[in-house]
Amino acid sequence: MAKSEESHHAQSGRYNVTQRRIGIFGGTFDPPHLGHLIVADQVRDTLNLGEVWLVVANDPWQKSGSREITPAAKRLEMLEAALDGAPGLRASDVELEEPGPSYSFDTLSMLQQRMPDVAWSLIVGRDAAVGLPTWHRADELKEMAEIIVVNRPGSSEPLPDGWKLTMVDMPALEISSTDLRHRLATGASVRYLMPDPVINLATAWGIYRPSE
Repeated sequence: MAKSEESHHAQSGRYNVTQRRIGIFGGTFDPPHLGHLIVADQVRDTLNLGEVWLVVANDPWQKSGSREITPAAKRLEMLEAALDGAPGLRASDVELEEPGPSYSFDTLSMLQQRMPDVAWSLIVGRDAAVGLPTWHRADELKEMAEIIVVNRPGSSEPLPDGWKLTMVDMPALEISSTDLRHRLATGASVRYLMPDPVINLATAWGIYRPSE
């Protein structure tokens, strides 16, 4: 069930009723898994969004240097395979158009310029929402769009004041890309954790196997 953070914003007057609403769900998607699809679909259905775009980060600045990132083109291809036939969900390469780090402010600015008739919302997990004030051009981002916060059972981190936040409760999903990369590297099963087309691509490419 979706609910508003009443201390952060008023629910009324945010949207023109004629505007199409699209959610932006950014991520590294290395690899994409069923948890990503469930979050995107549940948010779209709960808030009656026209679509949710899953946006592949070109250079995820929050993860750069912490590990080797799979090339963006391969991550996009896996995501497209994962979403094939999924109603209302779309893989987007908008952040791959420019080199360098991927920032939500820049992505939203670009999309608002290209499609000004759309009401854009940014979808983030509660852990990410806690750090919103530290994001690139946070003061401007705060005024640009609604932030949809995915709230899982047990999440209680305090959220920042002054942001337009809408909460969407989500079932507990113990699936992570980190764990899946480890499973693929060690030959453990990932069936039912990732869409079969993604498993097939990752296996064929051998991208998560240890270097010889």
